[in-house]
Amino acid sequence: MAKKKKVKFIDKLKKVGWKKWVFIIACIPFLLVLSIFLLVRFGGLGELPTAEEMSEIRNPVSSSLLDADGKLITEYYIENRTNVELEDISPYFLDALIATEDARFYKHGGVDYRSLGRVAIKSILLQRGSSGGGSTLTQQLVKNVFKRKSYGILTMPVNKFSEFIAAHRLENIYSKKEILKLFVNTVSFGERAFGINTASNRFFNKAPKDLTLAESATLVGILKGTSLYSPRRNPERAKIRRNVVLSQMYKYEYITEEVKNMAQAEELTLEYMSPQGERLIAYAKNHVKKEFEKVKNEFPKADGTLYNLYTDGLKIYTTLDKQLQRDAENIVAKTMPDIQKQFFAGWAKSSPFKGSTRAIDDAIHKHPIYKRLKAQGKSKEEILKPFTTKASRRVWTWEGYEEKEITIIDSIKHYLTLLQSGMMAVDPNDGAIKVWVGGNDFGEFQYDNVSSARQVGSTFKPITYLLALEKGIDPCTFYPNELRTYVDYKDWTPGNAGGEYGGSYSMQGALAHSVNTVSVQLIMEMGVENVVKKAHELGVTADLPKVPSIVLGTADVNMVDMMKVYSAFANGGHSIEPYIITKVEDFKGQVLYEHEAYESKQVIDSEDADVLIQMLKNGTEFGSGQRIKRYGLPVHIAGKTGTTQNQSDGWFIGASPNLVAGAWVGTDDRRIHFRNLATGSGGRTALPLVGQLFHKAYANKRIKPIPFDTSNFVLTCPDYSEMDAAEMNEWRVAQLERRDNRLLEVLENVFTGDGRPEAEEEEDRPRRKKSTRTRRKKKEKLSLKERLEKIFGDG
Repeated sequence: MAKKKKVKFIDKLKKVGWKKWVFIIACIPFLLVLSIFLLVRFGGLGELPTAEEMSEIRNPVSSSLLDADGKLITEYYIENRTNVELEDISPYFLDALIATEDARFYKHGGVDYRSLGRVAIKSILLQRGSSGGGSTLTQQLVKNVFKRKSYGILTMPVNKFSEFIAAHRLENIYSKKEILKLFVNTVSFGERAFGINTASNRFFNKAPKDLTLAESATLVGILKGTSLYSPRRNPERAKIRRNVVLSQMYKYEYITEEVKNMAQAEELTLEYMSPQGERLIAYAKNHVKKEFEKVKNEFPKADGTLYNLYTDGLKIYTTLDKQLQRDAENIVAKTMPDIQKQFFAGWAKSSPFKGSTRAIDDAIHKHPIYKRLKAQGKSKEEILKPFTTKASRRVWTWEGYEEKEITIIDSIKHYLTLLQSGMMAVDPNDGAIKVWVGGNDFGEFQYDNVSSARQVGSTFKPITYLLALEKGIDPCTFYPNELRTYVDYKDWTPGNAGGEYGGSYSMQGALAHSVNTVSVQLIMEMGVENVVKKAHELGVTADLPKVPSIVLGTADVNMVDMMKVYSAFANGGHSIEPYIITKVEDFKGQVLYEHEAYESKQVIDSEDADVLIQMLKNGTEFGSGQRIKRYGLPVHIAGKTGTTQNQSDGWFIGASPNLVAGAWVGTDDRRIHFRNLATGSGGRTALPLVGQLFHKAYANKRIKPIPFDTSNFVLTCPDYSEMDAAEMNEWRVAQLERRDNRLLEVLENVFTGDGRPEAEEEEDRPRRKKSTRTRRKKKEKLSLKERLEKIFGDG
């Protein structure tokens, strides 16, 4: 058999014809593209968005946190976005957007093939890299709403075909106006600002409808590259891009040449509103979130699912006062650095770690590097080496974050000595929370010092003094200022903060000057269990130890509970329950939830509450809280300082008829504290925060300067006497008898026995000592009750 001759490829090519081969080769890319398109169209590379999904496009919408007047304070969002209607957007912005991003928007059906052809010619044939992508606003909307997927080397063509098909479907479902609205509320302007409303407020601090021509062009210019053309980060590039946008508007006859030239000549001016300004409001924001989580089960959606605070566009109405909240945040931000200087000034000749190295050791043992090396079985020297090696480390300071060349131990010491703070204010009449500042910077310190329990110091003392009033003890009853040892409590010998003893204090004076020796005598007299019971009645929820030292504030109580206690003092004895959410609405304005008023109870007799307020006013006039007078308040507020052992915690709570405010200052670790009372007492640390807040509240007319009406209770005894308590109490009894006799003499001189007025004669006036003595002799045998009955009758 003859051997078959092998035909070479070149011979085949000659036989078929080279023109046909060129045609076949040219068809391969077309067939490949067609294959990809068909695979995309019929779901071979994943499902396309359905018509139903497209008809229900709804961006994740941020929820608004509003104050008591309905003013926006902040927002909750995954993407910072608040939808607006086209009518609420400047026409300049809409014209600039269409002229620059999609000039034939109103003419194409979702994909602009003419534009695609232009881009292809410029990019492929003319090799122009800056010819644009040819994507219409509809295609960009698809890309924004239905995120792109990865398909390896086919990612770009597959996603482009997906966008072509989805864009056509969108155009069949939505009108051009609806597509434009969806786009402007979806598009990213960088810096976590989504949608025109957020961007307008972020870069220019104004609503979209108030944007000028130049501002509108600047925002549209950002869309070409959110980082490259950011007016904050790259102002020169942003200005060049803005002018390109203005030229496009002129090209498509949206503006005249004269208007274009004027706008291009304008300087690029921003009023940038940094989202970092929320480092303090974030504590209140987080508390509102927690309260929302507690109540959201009460109003599920129609399908049974629960509302999402970050995506469902809710309106959360709160009791917060936006102005007062901002004032409180500024007070903390400006005052705490000065108090920090006080802290270090006290330790100028020593160290806060002297005798407290255990705090450093504990912090090292909690450090993740220590735990990791310990788990690896490293030696002590190997573990400690990274802690003693200097390196560039980022640390939080009062001026912001700083890079410092320090060791890990240096960093630990830095954070251990950083002072923390907390401040809260409520309306004592209904419990509405007006201010909530839980710390210095939520981004760095998430621990909320308002809701967290701390030793409250002498701010707890008024509860014991209140119980004494309820037991009938007169505020002018004197107690010896002496050291006593309580053998039933492990020979406990409580002393005064200043170390001064001798003489005696009236009960009102002991509270005003925060005298520990007298306060302990009182709690022993009242009974520890009775004081604990009274504290719980007033609103303290903490599990209080039944030991006499609680009168000195050794128990841990949070600020919210202390607001309840002092509100009851201030409002005439009624219990309150602090609350912050008043109402929740959905994005359509439908009310989903409303706060139900708390049923208040009378927990203090109103007269006892008034007397206690008078005693607390005495403290801010002459006692430990008198520094409050430095703030020039128009009315005299009541208040109490608190300082725990070793000046670890500083407190002050101030009260007026329409505002109760408290503050705490201390470190995260109680072992690190102020060196002395001169720098670290509650009157030196916490009181300035509250004093400034009251000053701002009155100055900005956030609350009216209403004084306490305690005119019926005049405390007429001294706070302190060098005489012993027994002698002072005898003096007090004699003083009261003289007062009662003077009152009776006046009554007897004015009224006859049958109650009718008698003509006053010169010899009957009470100033005549002879006449007074005669009357007293005649009436000595009658008791006070009998004498009153004789004047007014048995009724």
